[in-house]
Amino acid sequence: MKRPPFDLWQLLCVRAIAEHGSIHGAARFLNTRQSAVSRSLHNLEERLNVPLFLRSPTGVTPTTFGEEFIRWTQTILDNVAGMNLRAQRTGKGETGQISIGIQTCVLPGRLSAFTAAFRARHPDIAFRYSEGTGKRLLRRLQRGQIDFAVVTRRNLVPALQVTPLWSDRIVAALPTGHPLATQQEILWQDLRHETFLIGRDNAGQDFKELIRRKLGETDFHPKIQHHDIGSNRVIALVQNREGVALLPASWLPLIHDQYGEDVTIMEIRDADGSSHLEFGIVWRPDNQNPCALLFARYIEAHRS
Repeated sequence: MKRPPFDLWQLLCVRAIAEHGSIHGAARFLNTRQSAVSRSLHNLEERLNVPLFLRSPTGVTPTTFGEEFIRWTQTILDNVAGMNLRAQRTGKGETGQISIGIQTCVLPGRLSAFTAAFRARHPDIAFRYSEGTGKRLLRRLQRGQIDFAVVTRRNLVPALQVTPLWSDRIVAALPTGHPLATQQEILWQDLRHETFLIGRDNAGQDFKELIRRKLGETDFHPKIQHHDIGSNRVIALVQNREGVALLPASWLPLIHDQYGEDVTIMEIRDADGSSHLEFGIVWRPDNQNPCALLFARYIEAHRS
């Protein structure tokens, strides 16, 4: 690319000359020598190969092309000022973008409620969301592809910063008519011989570890079927009597709306009471995104 035919200082001189009607007035406004302004204008006109002002003993007057050039100059300088202001605000974290990955077992809208006050206070910061399994999101976070990840707090890398968000009770979904569906609540041992259906996005690894912790014995291995489908389709398999599924309790309104009387939701208890999924928001302490740093401070101040 060739060198531009003019620089910003030359444009500042042209605007000042036009506003003050003389090179002397422009130099005084710019707090520089008259010769410096005169030389800048001369070099610009020579480079453009067209005069911008007509000189006279009383001052200067823009040529026809000069009037057009002055309008361009004003637009360019306004844009530069806007770019500078945006850069300053971006550096302070007042404008920019924050990318958040959300584990797909998180109820839609739950994170939005947590961030509502921050978004209202910083309307020029845009949030960009993606979803996936907790393992995939943590990989993306470590690679710097996202700023934050909302995941279950299981086996997190020590180098990551984590703030607890909420706890979600775990319940079992059984087909209506199942022998256990008539009980008010069930024990983990009641599910010992059931087939557990686990999808790719419903905290599958967390559920798998929980099942093995609750039911795993030296000579017994729980029956677990993995399916490369989402939570809603897993519930459809429950509806078809192919097994039982574990769910975060926050999803119950959606399940009731979709499956109504075909699926029964049961509380699961043992000596430790109910089981829970613990969620947190995770980020890298070395993240240099000013907006992310501002949001991290907000998270710490509003931790549950």
